[in-house]
Amino acid sequence: MASPQKLENGDKTQIIPEESTMDDKTSKFLLLGVVMACLISVIALVLGIVGVASNGTNTYYVNGGSSSGGSSSTGSLSGGGSGGDDKIWMLQIGHFGGNTQYLDESTGTIRGYDVDVANAVCQIANKNCRIVWDLYERCWDSQVGQRPRGGMGLMGGWYDGCIGWYNTLDRARTFTFSKPLERGYPIAFYQRRGGNFNWPDFSGLKIGFMDGWWIDEHCLERYNPTGYSKDDTTQVIHYPDEDAVAMALESGEIQIAFVPVLSTILKYTDVVKVYTPEEDKCANGGPSVMMPRNQDALLSWWNAAFDQLITTSQYTEICNNIRQEHGGQPGEDPANICIGY
Repeated sequence: MASPQKLENGDKTQIIPEESTMDDKTSKFLLLGVVMACLISVIALVLGIVGVASNGTNTYYVNGGSSSGGSSSTGSLSGGGSGGDDKIWMLQIGHFGGNTQYLDESTGTIRGYDVDVANAVCQIANKNCRIVWDLYERCWDSQVGQRPRGGMGLMGGWYDGCIGWYNTLDRARTFTFSKPLERGYPIAFYQRRGGNFNWPDFSGLKIGFMDGWWIDEHCLERYNPTGYSKDDTTQVIHYPDEDAVAMALESGEIQIAFVPVLSTILKYTDVVKVYTPEEDKCANGGPSVMMPRNQDALLSWWNAAFDQLITTSQYTEICNNIRQEHGGQPGEDPANICIGY
């Protein structure tokens, strides 16, 4: 390279650097272009790998978080959800205490038959689903002396559907329902051993119901009982679960209970069944997903995926797991829960 030029200016010497040649500038631009091209190639490769890995998968609820997985052995629905469906479907569970829905204290997660079915249905339909816990009255609010009504959570769009709710006349005025996920339970009236209840006379008797369940004081009125008023808050008493109802019967706090026939109540030897109605006037089918009337999309893909699920070995495994995985919880046998099992 030539030496810098020197210009004499009095007693000062000014050194002027040699100007870069066109070849130098061209080299710099070429180098920059190569670096940018390499960077773009790496980004495209990463995006391509992510795209291939994501194609045909779905994120569905698994205890403790979410899990990405491909199509199960059941395959995916024809014309079902695509990888471009980014909506996260929020499904609420609020009832605890049985092998269909319960809180696993060791892990702090929601487990049970209903959770297993929801996972499988969302996977088959290729939908992103999340199961959330909230108070059950946020789905359906039922208070003594008041007309039952939709809960603020489901009415307010906090979630897309609530799992495990019976289709009743009152609820059907507000919500729509999927196909039943479980068989319906029979219903009956119970009293303490030695009681003298005489159907259909409830005169002077206090009656217990499970709060928020499909068997309520409004349903009882459809049987045309005598000596009964659904609005009498001294006669109608709500309890949180069947254990509380049974203990109230044993203590004499109430004289009659109108509840589903579940194995839970059998452990109370002083509580006996006194009358079984010939017809269930409380519900139309078993527990379902209850959702707002404008949830046509959820209703469509859920029912289609569930219909496919119950024809597979995966569903048989889910039903077997009621004993194997959830056997430590109270509840019914698979034959009394599963559809077509």
